[in-house]
Amino acid sequence: MKHKVLLVLLLGIIISVSASAQKVTMNLKQVKLEKVFSAITQQTGLTVAYSRTIVNPDRIVTVEAKNQELSKVLNDLFLGTNINYEIGKTKIYLKEKVTDSEQQTSNANKRNISGRVVDEKGEPIIGASVMVQGSSLGTITNVDGRYTLANVPENSTITVSYIGYITVNYAATSRNLSQVVLREDSKTLEEVVVVGYGTQKKVNLTGAVAIVSGDELTTRSAANLSQLLQGSVPNMNVNFSSGRPGQGGSFNIRGVNSISADAAPLTIIDGIEGDINKVNPNDVESISVLKDASAAAVYGARAAYGVILVTTKNGKIGKTNVSYNGRFSFGETTTSTDFETRGYYSAGINDMFYKTYQGVPYTHYTQEDYHELWIRRNDKVEDPSRPWVVEKNGEYKYYGNFDWYNCLFDNTRPTWEHNLTVSGGTEKVKYMLSGNYYNQKGVIRIDPDRFKKYTFRSKIVADITSWLEFSNNTSYYHSEYTYPGMSGINSIFSRATNHALASIVPMHPDGTLVYRTGLTDTGEVADGISAVLLNGGHRNRDREYEFVTTFEAVLKPVKHFEVRANYSWAHYDQQFLNRSVDVSYSKAPGAIMTMDNNRTGGNYLSETQNSQIRQAVNLYGTYENVFAKNHSVKLIIGGNYDYTYFKGLTMKRNGLLSESLDDFNLAKGDDITLKGGQNDYAILGFFYRMNYIYKDRYLFEASGRYDGSSRFRRGHRFGFFPSFSAGWRISEENFFKLTKDYVNNLKLRLSYGSLGNQKTVGYYDYLQLINTGAVLDYAFGNPSKAAYAYESAPNSSDLTWETVITKNIGLDLGFFKNRLNVTLDAYIRDTKDMLMAGKTLPSVYGAASPKMNVADLRTKGWEASISWNDSFTLANQDFNYRLTFGIGDNTSKITKYDNPNCTLTDPYEGQQLGEIWGYVVDGYFKTDEEAQNYNVDQSFVNKIINVSALDNGVHAGDLKFVDLDGNNKIEETTSAKDIKDMKVIGNSLPRYNYNFSLFAQWYGVDLSVLFQGIGKQNWYPGSECLLFWGPYARPYSSFIPSDFMSNVWSTENPNAYFPRPRGYVALNTNRELAEINTKYMQNLAYCRLKNLSIGYTLPDKWLSCIGFEKIRIYFSGENLLTFTKLHSDYIDPEQASASNSWKTSRSDTRIYPWSKTYSFGVDITF
Repeated sequence: MKHKVLLVLLLGIIISVSASAQKVTMNLKQVKLEKVFSAITQQTGLTVAYSRTIVNPDRIVTVEAKNQELSKVLNDLFLGTNINYEIGKTKIYLKEKVTDSEQQTSNANKRNISGRVVDEKGEPIIGASVMVQGSSLGTITNVDGRYTLANVPENSTITVSYIGYITVNYAATSRNLSQVVLREDSKTLEEVVVVGYGTQKKVNLTGAVAIVSGDELTTRSAANLSQLLQGSVPNMNVNFSSGRPGQGGSFNIRGVNSISADAAPLTIIDGIEGDINKVNPNDVESISVLKDASAAAVYGARAAYGVILVTTKNGKIGKTNVSYNGRFSFGETTTSTDFETRGYYSAGINDMFYKTYQGVPYTHYTQEDYHELWIRRNDKVEDPSRPWVVEKNGEYKYYGNFDWYNCLFDNTRPTWEHNLTVSGGTEKVKYMLSGNYYNQKGVIRIDPDRFKKYTFRSKIVADITSWLEFSNNTSYYHSEYTYPGMSGINSIFSRATNHALASIVPMHPDGTLVYRTGLTDTGEVADGISAVLLNGGHRNRDREYEFVTTFEAVLKPVKHFEVRANYSWAHYDQQFLNRSVDVSYSKAPGAIMTMDNNRTGGNYLSETQNSQIRQAVNLYGTYENVFAKNHSVKLIIGGNYDYTYFKGLTMKRNGLLSESLDDFNLAKGDDITLKGGQNDYAILGFFYRMNYIYKDRYLFEASGRYDGSSRFRRGHRFGFFPSFSAGWRISEENFFKLTKDYVNNLKLRLSYGSLGNQKTVGYYDYLQLINTGAVLDYAFGNPSKAAYAYESAPNSSDLTWETVITKNIGLDLGFFKNRLNVTLDAYIRDTKDMLMAGKTLPSVYGAASPKMNVADLRTKGWEASISWNDSFTLANQDFNYRLTFGIGDNTSKITKYDNPNCTLTDPYEGQQLGEIWGYVVDGYFKTDEEAQNYNVDQSFVNKIINVSALDNGVHAGDLKFVDLDGNNKIEETTSAKDIKDMKVIGNSLPRYNYNFSLFAQWYGVDLSVLFQGIGKQNWYPGSECLLFWGPYARPYSSFIPSDFMSNVWSTENPNAYFPRPRGYVALNTNRELAEINTKYMQNLAYCRLKNLSIGYTLPDKWLSCIGFEKIRIYFSGENLLTFTKLHSDYIDPEQASASNSWKTSRSDTRIYPWSKTYSFGVDITF
């Protein structure tokens, strides 16, 4: 209801503001006509277009109007003159009144025009566009800069343009057309970039900063900004833990910052710390990514992992603009879902693998049963004459060809999204209001999951006086994700992979559910998840709320100086509800049983609520001035206080009297859980930044922050973190003038800086805590329990900041009038005093070693960005296009750690983060004789093979491990100083992240393409990765690829990818496939068509007839193509790497799948 009210209010504002936009109020006496035009523009946003040969702007007039229609004011203004007017969507056109006879004469008044287009030096400009406005008549200049236009109407306007130069317009009768001089466009030099606590000209930046424009994001379909930013900035990785609707991403800038904990970059939204996933992409004006210490220094302790600055749109002076963006999307998975659905083969494959270890098949199918499966093997649907479930001898027999994947999952994911924005303003007040609604159905087919999101933002800026500005920025976010099954959506995907053979169906003909069957001795069908979903009583709901409001005042007491003060209050709330119920099933006809609680969760209700309140205050002053024309100075000094309070509460109880009502008043069971907690912390910082520029070519910057954090004890809370940077605009030197025609911009940048890091520290890690709520069971006597308290593990009371020191060198280049731009950066980052386990304690103490500031890390990396921006004339229309390419790489090594033995279970000096240690495999044994005569003992990696009931010991088709240390025995390497038969065979961290994009625009059609990928990243399939291993891990796999057996070794297929068929050899440890080895190490390198967008903007002449300013229709696709080296069509490379870190290279991929998305949308502005 509250969302509807919000929408009604928004629509009310639209109607009221739009109605008043075309009315004006003015009291101007004896003023020039052009002053009246300026007043009209300020109040309506409509500019007045006219020719001085028709309209005299110096004419003295008097206008007195109070809330009068604009048309009446114009009628009175030109009464008795020969001037006529036309009010367009963005302009008022003034024209000379023409009689019918004059109109006929003017049509015949045409002329031929020729001339030359040159730059300010008199050099010809080749390929400049010369167009007649409002027509398709046009041409381009030749090698001498010359052009000719024939049959040009004398009353027309000629537009001359060229990329990198300022466009000019001349009347067709103008003498200037004989030699048109184009001036270089300085907007590239004047482009302003948002940085910490202010802005800077891009050309004057000395730190490493990357920019993403909001225009690049608005036409794509995604639930949040992190999905849209993936692949947009070199050396900024965006990873997702699953493909769940609404899933937010985690960011990493320039590689691993610390090994003590994973932490994200600081995200600042309109000057206040926030969550990037809660920002409506349609609201974004620009995003700045601050990569090095000098760029991020003013944020101090929070910025050690980099900073992402999000700036949202503001209202602008002019008439009210209302814009709507809506789209509908649908999709499919990025991977294959072509699984074996024939019961005969599904049961046969699992039985074969299971029997190698157990000596008996997994199922109890007899030869007669297999015959029944065989005669049904081609039945896509059940034939009444050959039913899939048969009652025989008092039990159920299953002979189906059931498609379990498409029974449980629906990959279409229909999505609806709507955005509405209202903006405008006057010289005194500017405003922007926006709302967003997003609704996506998930992939669960039975009792579907669904994600909904609502956002609202209001920004108002009021100039109270000439020296005081006041503003408010308020945002609201609400999301809800509902899903069936047990708590945690990924449990559906992990449980569905087991025991659901294609021969089995989820429901008997009498409507009872299938869970345990007489077909097998162990296991439950789909681990019970199909019965839970079909029963329908389980439900889960995750809700998030966020309300943020910021009040800011800007004082400008004197020239060149301003003071900004703002206060922000944010409330963030999470609510989780999980409801489970008892589920009945039938194992035999007429026998109804209740499923195990460990498969259903029992009859329980659980609710969790987490609440967080954040308050922030910023106060800073800015002084900016230019002295003696050559000395530019800018100084910022200020302070920041940030306070966060967190409280959590969880309640759980069983025995509810109703399955449909979720209320603890109905819970009467005796299993009760009640727990909670609260904590708070604060940061106080004082910062400065000083910029000095001499002659627009020598750039210097010094910045720093003195930060204090409550996470450390008194005496260790404060630290000072300075940074320095410098730049040299070599292209502005006199000696560089000869190359300016080719190299327009050349700037060298150097920076050095330090930042503190306190994100790896808990709220009270410097204290030993007393923990309560533990329960002790009596070993005998009365079964009642006793509560007790215990002391936390020992800690180090002198914990202090990790320090991150970054050195950066960069080069910015612009070629060919800045059509080609190149940015290069290289850096070294040292993380000092990382918090890791310190002193080793006696084992009798019974506690882990405390964290201390004991470890150091060095990261080296580089990145490059290249862009080409140009235009040319095609079929008498400008064809604008832009190409960009970005790539980055980094590696990290431990430079200090107290691990003298270099044991692989802990970091060690010299270790490259992400190292994967594994065995070397020399293919398969070709014959049984070769396997028996191999004089290397492989028992350490063949524990299952050596106890298998069938084909005991190694045989032809089994893996042949290489004895690296030559002692005729395969052994595990446990120390980097004592290498046995394991060595470094890969790395789990991503390398060479890159992107390539193309944008083109012509004749109202626009096209954008984005490719994104990783050049190298290794991964080894986990023990439970059944999508990769199938029955090699668990010989009762539900989803077996349809071509699986073609990849399994046999005497007829000796070069197959997988070895001799054996069950359980990929599960757990000390088994040939479970141990990491070279043969099955995967390279997750991929190239993905991340986005393809095609749009068409309707011509203005069509829109003027229907009263709209802009209508654009478009198609947008996400993740449309993926090229990868991963040896599986059933696993997405991002799905595989979702759990990868510097210390983890394995995952099971049993998570929510990734999707392709196809969107159709429309943008409307009126």
